[in-house]
Amino acid sequence: MAYHTRSNSFPSRPHPIIQEVDEHLRRLRSSEITSTSSSSISHKLSGLQDLHDCVDRLLQLPLTKQALAQEQHQKWANELLDGSLRLMDVCSTSKEALLKTKDCLQDLQSIIRRRGGESGVVTSEVTKYLTSRKMVKR
Repeated sequence: MAYHTRSNSFPSRPHPIIQEVDEHLRRLRSSEITSTSSSSISHKLSGLQDLHDCVDRLLQLPLTKQALAQEQHQKWANELLDGSLRLMDVCSTSKEALLKTKDCLQDLQSIIRRRGGESGVVTSEVTKYLTSRKMVKR
C-alpha cells in the first residue's frame, strides 16, 4: 500500500515586493545620516511614501490576504491599514508644509535681493515665512 504525502514547498527567494520594501528601508536608514535641510526632508518623505506604497502592494497580494484571513487577524490588519493611511496623511501634510516654507523662503530671498522693496513688503514676507516655519514644527 502506497501513501502519498504532500510537502510544503516554500519559495527559495522572497517575493520581489519584499525585496523592494527592504531596499526602501535600507535607503531610509542610510538617509538618516544626511543633512536636515528642507529638500532633504522632502526627499525622505517621498521615500517614506514609496515605502508605504510598497507595503500596501504587499498587503494586497492574494497570498498575504489569505494568510491574514487564515490567522483571523482581520482586526489587526484593519488597524495596520488605518495606521498606514494616517502615516501617509502625515507624510503628505509634512511635505506640503515644507514646500510652502521653501516657497516663502525663496520669495523672501527674492525681495531682499531686489533691495528696492518697501520695508512693509519685507515685513509681510518675513511674517509669512515665520508662520510657515511654525506649521512645519507642528
